[in-house]
Amino acid sequence: MKQCMKRRMLYAASQAYQPRMEVQHRRVGWIEAPVVIARGIDQAMVGRVNEGVVIAFRGSLPPFFSGHDEWQTVLDWLNGSLSLCVDDPLYGGGVHLGFSDSMRRLWGDLDGRPGLKTAVQAMLDQSLLDRRSARHLFVTGHSKGGALANLFAMRASRQSCWDGMPISVATIAAARAGNSAFARSYAASRIACIRYELSGDPVPHLPPGPQMPGFVQTLARTLYPKLTYADYQPVGERVGGDAAGKALATWAGARQPRRLANLLRPRGFRLRGLLPAPLSAHAICPGSGYDRLICLGEGDCDHGGEQARAPEGFRLRA
Repeated sequence: MKQCMKRRMLYAASQAYQPRMEVQHRRVGWIEAPVVIARGIDQAMVGRVNEGVVIAFRGSLPPFFSGHDEWQTVLDWLNGSLSLCVDDPLYGGGVHLGFSDSMRRLWGDLDGRPGLKTAVQAMLDQSLLDRRSARHLFVTGHSKGGALANLFAMRASRQSCWDGMPISVATIAAARAGNSAFARSYAASRIACIRYELSGDPVPHLPPGPQMPGFVQTLARTLYPKLTYADYQPVGERVGGDAAGKALATWAGARQPRRLANLLRPRGFRLRGLLPAPLSAHAICPGSGYDRLICLGEGDCDHGGEQARAPEGFRLRA
């Protein structure tokens, strides 16, 4: 028996970090091996399951133990820090400069290698021939990957060749991709989106917006004293894990801003000391807060049945 589709999207978001590795008991249900699209610091997987085509985006490379080149990790984090909001007609509003650059690199073909649009269309065409997969897009990603998932979904919804095709998005701890104009355009589209956010995870509140909670303000102002807030807004319907994340919400950065500031001074810089609590809140590995939340922690989830978890019609409409 297949697991809930939302849980399998969690597995796809996790596998996007290491596409060749599929963890036992966390299987997405690929019909064949997914296609990996890599453009330097950006990476996505595209593959077919019986329910449709899954597009999963990798998040930012984790520091210190990612297994990737250190400069690639630095460039990836710099990409996320390019939080200037720029108007872009492709998305119907203002979007994050760094994330939109990532989507531009991943979307199109390059040097004979297929980009996202070509890879998705090839799988849809194949499904017309073998009828092993439905005509349905499922889009997911974790952290930066969640922001890219939202940008992809918006762009996909505006493709005439995919007109009317249902688009389901499930983001996990997603950074914010755009401003209020983008959020309005997103809400007016046919996209059905749920976003999973633990209460102690700062990433879903970044880049900063008007409703940023206090503990994230403390962290942001300490790391970036000259940071100015933009009109960044979340999209989709939030599914929270307030109970699961309650303990993580009281990590040192929230209650001891002076101590945090001392850690960040040149002589006292200890970035590793800041990592355990935020990383625990942000992780999607087995046993993490998000692993316990998605489907398993949703009391009204029927695991993909007719009355699936909000937003209404996630399974049927999108």
